[in-house]
Amino acid sequence: MDQAGFWSIIDKSREAAGGDPYEQLETLGELLSEISPDEVVSFDYHLSAYHARAYHWDLWGAAYIIGGGCSDDGFMDFRGWLISRGEKVYEAALSNADSLAGFVEDHDGECQVEGYQYIASQVWEEMTGKSHDDFPAHDLPNEQEVAGKPWEEEELDARFPELTERFG
Repeated sequence: MDQAGFWSIIDKSREAAGGDPYEQLETLGELLSEISPDEVVSFDYHLSAYHARAYHWDLWGAAYIIGGGCSDDGFMDFRGWLISRGEKVYEAALSNADSLAGFVEDHDGECQVEGYQYIASQVWEEMTGKSHDDFPAHDLPNEQEVAGKPWEEEELDARFPELTERFG
């Protein structure tokens, strides 16, 4: 599966769910169950790469404002949710996290949605009958530092004025 195929599945799942992130997660699982186990692994590779690329202080600040706080685990869930919004939103947010103020829909106030980062391995397990421990490992780096400039909570309003105006 290439990047275009990855984003196509993300888009189909979001459109079928009417943008609802929890319904999208369920729909995404259904769509993944229609492709081969190898393609599911490839989908997970792309998801993991995009997830790692979004490990940035600016996005964590955006998640904090939108969600009214954001822990380490919440930021993992936020990055999965961000990917679920599609390539256009994802890339815009990486360029300017404050742009999320124009993309987040009303029901997206719940932006720390757990499950996106696990859906491919869960579907793969169901398809193959194998355990999570057997899921093929990726050659992506596991440990990395958060990219960008760290922030303090009192700096967020000035750093992300559009998000603060909408969600603050």
